[in-house]
Amino acid sequence: MKDFKKDFPIFANNPGLVYLDSTASSQKPAFVIDWIKTYLENDYSNIHRGAYCLAERSENLYEKSKKKVVEFIGADNWREVIYTYNANYALNFIAWSLRKSQFFKKWDKVLVSIVEHHSNIVPWLILRDEIWIELEYINVDNDYNLDLEDLKSKLDSSVKVVSITQVSNVTGQIFNLEEVGSIIREFKWNNWKNRMLHTSQWQISFPLFIIDASQSFPHLKVDVKKLNCDMIFFTAHKVMADSWLGVWWAKKEILDKLKPVFSGWWSIAWVKKLEYKDNNSLPEKFETGTPNVVGAVSLLKALEYIENIGWYEKIEEVEKELVSYAIQKWKTIKQKIDIKILWNLEIKNRIWVFSFLIPWIHSIDIADYLAEEGVCVRAGQHCAEPFLQSESCNHTCRMSLYLYNDKNDIDRFFEVLEKSIKELK
Repeated sequence: MKDFKKDFPIFANNPGLVYLDSTASSQKPAFVIDWIKTYLENDYSNIHRGAYCLAERSENLYEKSKKKVVEFIGADNWREVIYTYNANYALNFIAWSLRKSQFFKKWDKVLVSIVEHHSNIVPWLILRDEIWIELEYINVDNDYNLDLEDLKSKLDSSVKVVSITQVSNVTGQIFNLEEVGSIIREFKWNNWKNRMLHTSQWQISFPLFIIDASQSFPHLKVDVKKLNCDMIFFTAHKVMADSWLGVWWAKKEILDKLKPVFSGWWSIAWVKKLEYKDNNSLPEKFETGTPNVVGAVSLLKALEYIENIGWYEKIEEVEKELVSYAIQKWKTIKQKIDIKILWNLEIKNRIWVFSFLIPWIHSIDIADYLAEEGVCVRAGQHCAEPFLQSESCNHTCRMSLYLYNDKNDIDRFFEVLEKSIKELK
């Protein structure tokens, strides 16, 4: 198996580094870093309206980036891809655009899973406080899979949105969202006469099915058609691209009806002293101000890097081997030490995320000890407090892997972890 670590300069520049925090943000391959440098040295310019060659080359790269995203997610039209600042921003943008577009009525419901990141909870809670919608949680079962029966029991005429992560950033569990999409599609079909929202802006069956793909997109193929979803969003920095770039895809018929929350620059058709007109073309009406062209180029090159190494099949091949190896290590240490884990040791349908708790040691102390030994993990609530509360946990440590990790990294982690438990006891 190829040593992917050599593709990432961070490791050559930090000898001995054991980076196990890729769920928070991934490292960048030289292929991406070099292309960012090349772009800034040769092609950088603002885009739209510039007739000179730098502007044209930059705009072509910006559009090429979106076309590559469309190719990866199985969509049809690059104009359905909106670039935002990050995934958190994208979900806020979605929620507030739905509000501004009068999609919600008082007491309408939004369903999310109990394991959601705060970015897929708080925007809905803000709308709950301001326009009196309701937020309800779908439970997970004992194996941390989404409880599909609980979903079915909570789908009723008041549900306007179902917004669910494809992979938990705490458990690493991959939810069967193809089945969720089928359940929602069947529900819409069986109730279509009563499930049409009629206003001056909307004539569409609901609920809308929105997917947070922030944790799934770096690891596995995300196909919007197979998922039967209406929208997805994810962030670039978790998939080996630069930060400050989020991706939001939605069906054209929905984007056409949504009103943008912000205005300015390319999203405006014209402005007079006391009036203005929106630019209603896609994606321009949602992208205000100077876009993150550098981030778009970095995402383009990150996706090309995935193609170059063998697509997601290669990532999954590496992942399965390391997950299997790590799980055997976890089984061994659990026989010796009382460790609480927030995932099932026997479940294989997961990405390489492992959250754990030593009951008598604070997770931050564990993480600090590991950090002093050059092992990078994350400690805290992982922006998933409702889930941790349901598990009677106030905090956990989380170690997460990516294709640049190897068995030596895993061995080093467990070596230092056992040492920390003995010394902090």
